[in-house]
Amino acid sequence: MLREDAPVSRPIPRRAFLRRSLGAAAVLPSLGALLAACARTPDLPTEVGSASPLPILPGVPVLDSELPLEQGATLRVYEWKEYLSSRVLAAFERAYADVGVRIEVESFFHIDEAVARLQDPASDFDVFFPTIDVLPSLAAAGILRPLNHDYLPNLANLWAWFREGDGPFYDPGQRFTTPYTIYSSGIGWRADTVRVQDAPDALDDPFSVFLNERYAGEVGMYDDYLEALSLGLQRGGVEDLRAASDAELAVAADFLREAVRRAGLAFTVDGAQEGLAEQTFAVHQAWSGDILSAPRYAADEGDDPAEVASALRYWSPPGTSKVVGCDLTAICAAGKSPVLAHAFLNHLLAFDVALDNFTWNGYQVPMDGAGPDDFADPSFPWHGAVPANLRATIISPEEFAAGQWLVGVGPSERARWLDQWKRVVPSR
Repeated sequence: MLREDAPVSRPIPRRAFLRRSLGAAAVLPSLGALLAACARTPDLPTEVGSASPLPILPGVPVLDSELPLEQGATLRVYEWKEYLSSRVLAAFERAYADVGVRIEVESFFHIDEAVARLQDPASDFDVFFPTIDVLPSLAAAGILRPLNHDYLPNLANLWAWFREGDGPFYDPGQRFTTPYTIYSSGIGWRADTVRVQDAPDALDDPFSVFLNERYAGEVGMYDDYLEALSLGLQRGGVEDLRAASDAELAVAADFLREAVRRAGLAFTVDGAQEGLAEQTFAVHQAWSGDILSAPRYAADEGDDPAEVASALRYWSPPGTSKVVGCDLTAICAAGKSPVLAHAFLNHLLAFDVALDNFTWNGYQVPMDGAGPDDFADPSFPWHGAVPANLRATIISPEEFAAGQWLVGVGPSERARWLDQWKRVVPSR
């Protein structure tokens, strides 16, 4: 039985990066230096659900409507590593073969790395995938091009949450971004390792699975202070995670420290996708999309993906305590093919294309006709992409709208959270 007073940090062989809040928190200071000359950099609203329009700068106007597609162009896409299916990229080239389009993809591992690259005057990427936390600064710096919705008829496929009223709180009216994928945060485990009576969905306290010494050395969480501490807050019954008091954060940190001491809790970046697939972990905090993509990683290692999929399980807190998130797609102001860039975003919003991409990356698309009931329907063409034992990974529009977001954490809030995180991982 593993007993340690310090947390274990396990290296993951591939995709060793964290895509969301850890990277976003790291980049804000350097991005702030870039924007020092700006008169004002807008922040995300303090209250999620309130809308504050992002600025459209005079030097980066909205593209005129009804412009022709660029002929013989190379569309440059700057994406997170292993983010887009090659089938989706090839389908776009086929769809626009008459104008001779070619796609060139470059990947990044961290958001700070990506923002630094976009600051380079020589950078001429057409399409980019920003995080919500850096979106206001990118817009204020004129790095992103405002969208012309005339080129995006497939926006009609999205859930009403994105389309109606002020639209998403992080980008009212979808003026700079379109949603790429959504996800929830919860717990993943292997049913062939974790006993039925020990599984989160069988426990009065689902989070106590991280304290179970039977699985010592086989439990993990994301190496992300927001995600890990939020799980501890959820266990403590905190309703509004962003409004957690210092005392509540301390209790959450105590829970993580106890899990380290009793069960050897490890903090990883890809333990849910690869660690569960490879049986390095029995239990791991998980984004819903990481659980669904785990069988693909097992296949890459020569394992049977169907066997891995049948062994995996997922649970996420119900109601307003559920943590949700959204990945974004945007167009760069410095790109040379803005019309084709709009066409590419519209391509990703096509229902069949989005669902094809989903079967590859495991992250749900927020589209009407692709909800929990649809995947449970044997006649649904993508029914087989989500086995019955993993349908909890698919969230409804109502669940998504009611969920909490771990974005827009200001400097004073971040300092309080990081003070507690340092109690869990003193070496950071």
